[in-house]
Amino acid sequence: MPPPPDWSDRLREFLKGWNTAVGDDYLGDNPFDSFVLTEQASSWEECIEWITKLEGAWGFRGQRDATWYLNTSLDRSVKREFSLHTSSGITSSGYDHLDREAEGRELLFRFQQRAHQYIPGLPAPQDLSSWFALMQHHGVPTRFLDWTKSAYVAMYFAFEEAPPQEGCALWAIDLEWLEKKARELLPEATMLAANDHNARAETVNRLLSHTESPVILRVDPPQLDSRMVGQQGFFLCKLFHKATFNIILMGMMSNPRVLEEPTVPDHPVVRRLVLKRELRITFLKNLRAMNIHRASLFPGLDGFGQSLRLDLEMKVKT
Repeated sequence: MPPPPDWSDRLREFLKGWNTAVGDDYLGDNPFDSFVLTEQASSWEECIEWITKLEGAWGFRGQRDATWYLNTSLDRSVKREFSLHTSSGITSSGYDHLDREAEGRELLFRFQQRAHQYIPGLPAPQDLSSWFALMQHHGVPTRFLDWTKSAYVAMYFAFEEAPPQEGCALWAIDLEWLEKKARELLPEATMLAANDHNARAETVNRLLSHTESPVILRVDPPQLDSRMVGQQGFFLCKLFHKATFNIILMGMMSNPRVLEEPTVPDHPVVRRLVLKRELRITFLKNLRAMNIHRASLFPGLDGFGQSLRLDLEMKVKT
């Protein structure tokens, strides 16, 4: 399933009538579908073919619902929906959100304040990437979004729970494009290209601490736990609090504030493969044969126990 040869032209045509700049004719995440190449697979074989034809370095994410966009746990947690009823009987609804930056700072402070009561060997106070990774691991909302280097691990997370009728989704993002674009938009991010892992980690932590730019950054925390190792995991993080992950990606793909004529990538850099819900048991069985299951991805008794539950479910539905 090669991408359409006119994909870039179609995106450029779409952009002629729309400006992705944050604050200008704000449309939220609604236009994101126009920036994503969405495809479908109706079998395990078609999915494998889709993966093998991706050229270069890609990151993957599995989501149970194909209609969901890419939203961080912090974005989801601070969202408030509301309905307004007027005396004339007219009802309007919408949503707003708490201040992401303020809420994120408070969560970090409270977690750092008490984490030592529960676990030893905590990161250094200035190692924000490791702190956010630890918070994410223990269910605290953060601006990190979990990704994996393995398409098969992402498949498992897409299918672990039964998808809705619309199916689930395997997302892929071009990491080489993302890294190049981050360095282009952030002059202070030149050390991201360094082979020195310590220098890169210091740069990432400095950006997490002081930078407020509409850029998505790849984060590999210096301290990896057993889950991240088993899942071949890493994080993507947005450096701009006032916009969603999707809006920032749209801006990076069109450079609205950099050039008078928006530029787009020469190939799809964000792709979504929709998988039918009926494929769930087949995929889970094939992944288990590859030793990809709850017990291997979540080392410990809880992961093992939950894997036994899923084994029984697969037996019932076979």
